[in-house]
Amino acid sequence: NLKTTPDAMPVLTSKEVVALFTKYGVLSEAELRSRQEIYLEQYCKTIRTEANLVIRMARTVIFPAAMRYQGELAATCANLKAIGHDVKMITLEDVTTKLRSLQQSVIALENLLEKVPHTGSADEARYFCDKILPAMDQVREWADALETVVADDLWALPSYQEMLFIK
Repeated sequence: NLKTTPDAMPVLTSKEVVALFTKYGVLSEAELRSRQEIYLEQYCKTIRTEANLVIRMARTVIFPAAMRYQGELAATCANLKAIGHDVKMITLEDVTTKLRSLQQSVIALENLLEKVPHTGSADEARYFCDKILPAMDQVREWADALETVVADDLWALPSYQEMLFIK
């Protein structure tokens, strides 16, 4: 009476796993619960550490580089206007929008981290999986978008291009 996944792999319930392991003397139920608790705690600590690193990198590396580029674009636009050119600020507006979105996504991630349920259980791990990881992905999305427009000489991190074709 095993359930199967679409690729016909059997899926056991947690009760069936416990029964199987105890029946064959692999691990007792207490040992399984202990391992589960340790793995859940390890998972939560790892994701929390990575989320804090994402925030730190966004605030101290990505945001300052993009701000410098925004400043250069603004200065160029101002100089061109000063000499009478009609200036379209499309690139400046694009960078500004991406910077704002990066900042908002970092704040959202910080807010979610403050609300983590410190239960040390599967609920806490589920929160990290369902809330924190998608918020980290959102920060990453805006960082990647900025990487494609910020001048290389201002971008402190190795770009995808540099990693692929090692400068």
